[in-house]
Amino acid sequence: MPKPVSMGGPAELMEMATTELRAGRAVIIPTDTVYGLAALPEHVDLLFELKQRPLDKAVAILVARPADAEQMFNPLPATRRLMEEFWPGALTIVQEGCGVRCPDHSLVQALASEVGPIATTSANLSGQPTPNTAAEAAAAFPAVELVIDGGRLQAPASTVVEVTEDGFSILRQGAIVVDGVAE
Repeated sequence: MPKPVSMGGPAELMEMATTELRAGRAVIIPTDTVYGLAALPEHVDLLFELKQRPLDKAVAILVARPADAEQMFNPLPATRRLMEEFWPGALTIVQEGCGVRCPDHSLVQALASEVGPIATTSANLSGQPTPNTAAEAAAAFPAVELVIDGGRLQAPASTVVEVTEDGFSILRQGAIVVDGVAE
């Protein structure tokens, strides 16, 4: 069973995570909300396999800074307002079928700066509760070699908002309330 890693400084942890991701392997990382099961987007199938998640349920893409979202889509005016108001933070914005989030977590931002956008989903088996600790996340995914311990995470999951030309709708209410911001 993998053991949560908390020794070493942020640079060492980032180097370990970078190596794993670039090798096509998944890692478990802390975010500003919950622990995430992460892989590079070209290996997103690994996340579905490990999580035993239905293929019709999307995963989010984490970016280092708001401007990086433009790699995924051309932000609509409402998207830009949401990004300016809530990023970095616990808001996932879905536009053109792509969910993107810029977390308020220095390790995740540094990692995404180094490797590019990161595909992620909560570090729990599909249908199971989201773990609050790295040890619980590690127990759910014994095949994952690197689990970075970020302490106990008890924040609600990110709010998920879908933006279209007609405005926005909340797909999942989470840590952030966005009523009326983008309209």
